[in-house]
Amino acid sequence: MDERDLRLDGNAAAGLLASLFPFEMTLNWTTCDGCGRDHQVGALIAYVHGMGTVLRCPTCETVQIRIAEGNGRVWLDLRGVRCLQLSVG
Repeated sequence: MDERDLRLDGNAAAGLLASLFPFEMTLNWTTCDGCGRDHQVGALIAYVHGMGTVLRCPTCETVQIRIAEGNGRVWLDLRGVRCLQLSVG
């Protein structure tokens, strides 16, 4: 199995993101800290597996968002996101 076989788009994380945010996160935009490009969360490359969810920039593959769940807690790491633009209205 090749790493590309595990790739999904960011919409694969929609359910998890919906449980954390009161609005549709896949339509919101991130600015990658690696390359500075803007992408909608739904367009990021998603890796979803037992240890958590990782969302990468489709341009440079910088890890933008990491989400892990366990024991009634959620860990959200956004260190690869220079800016998160939220449409809450």
